[in-house]
Amino acid sequence: MSRIKISRLAAVAVTGLLVAGVAAYGAWSVSGSGTGTASAATASSLALTPGTPGTALYPNGSADVATTIANNNPFPVHVSSIALDSGQGSNGFAVDAGHSTCDLSTLSFAAQTNGGSGWDVPANDTLDVDATGAVSMSGTAGDACQGASFTLYLTATAASN
Repeated sequence: MSRIKISRLAAVAVTGLLVAGVAAYGAWSVSGSGTGTASAATASSLALTPGTPGTALYPNGSADVATTIANNNPFPVHVSSIALDSGQGSNGFAVDAGHSTCDLSTLSFAAQTNGGSGWDVPANDTLDVDATGAVSMSGTAGDACQGASFTLYLTATAASN
């Protein structure tokens, strides 16, 4: 064989090896593994503050209870019920100082569920609730309760939504 043919054959062989090497390199698969992180929020308690009721209370009658529910969580919550917290005040009730002789045992509160639907409070938001007829006063309430302003200590049962 002539030197030129050997040179050409060598050049073709080298080129073939380079092409095969590049193809083999390009066909290699690569994978990896490692770790990532995530963290869960810490749930904050809901805050219930007084609102302005739409009706007034009187003996043998009932009235609305108005409250605002504040949800300071970064997620929405569903409040399934609002109940009287009988562990605070006088069985869950208090009266303004000017009416301290008003007999609080004449008051009662019916737990509220919004007809079984509850209430949805968006993340970092508030919701005004007017619980129709939620507080009642018995007929034995005396004159000392006239014009009184009552505080109802409430508790809400809720879960993330």
